[in-house]
Amino acid sequence: MVAAAGVAAVLALVVGAAVGRSIIPSGGDDHPRTLTTPPPTQFASAAVGITMTYPSTWTRLQSRDPQVLLVAALSPSTSLSLRASKSQLKDVTAQTLPVVKQFTDDLVAADKRATLLTAAEPIEVGGLPGYRYRYTYTTKDGGTGAHVHYFLFKHDLLLQLVFQALPARALSQVEPTFDRIAGSLKSTTP
Repeated sequence: MVAAAGVAAVLALVVGAAVGRSIIPSGGDDHPRTLTTPPPTQFASAAVGITMTYPSTWTRLQSRDPQVLLVAALSPSTSLSLRASKSQLKDVTAQTLPVVKQFTDDLVAADKRATLLTAAEPIEVGGLPGYRYRYTYTTKDGGTGAHVHYFLFKHDLLLQLVFQALPARALSQVEPTFDRIAGSLKSTTP
């Protein structure tokens, strides 16, 4: 009886090891398994002459506003929008950028719920000059959200790239992703 129990235990051990090897690949596999991230989603607007990428895990949403080129979201609390509109300001350059700061300051100040987190930063993204604003705002339900808002100038166009994080305290976690997306924006036409 003890011998039969011993044989059964050894048999269970052998079967368990065989099943384990079929589920968990060994380190000496001829075909190593690596985790890869899916390639980003490419966005392009031939009319405006820009391209940009965003994570393929984000969902593109529709907008009825013809000025809105792109809306994409990871979730209801993390999203981006890209808008292009005609501007009275023509051919803004890095040298003339300080002249338009009052214009972009006024656009942000028009939303009385906005509270700047940092001073506006002069930037260049994809060859386009502009300003980046970081601010919080009060939501309709009394909470707070955060925006990272880019105002970029191309000929007679104003491009506004706005990233949203809800609640505002989530901004520090998602801002590196926002920076990568913004950094991918390129002007494809002179």
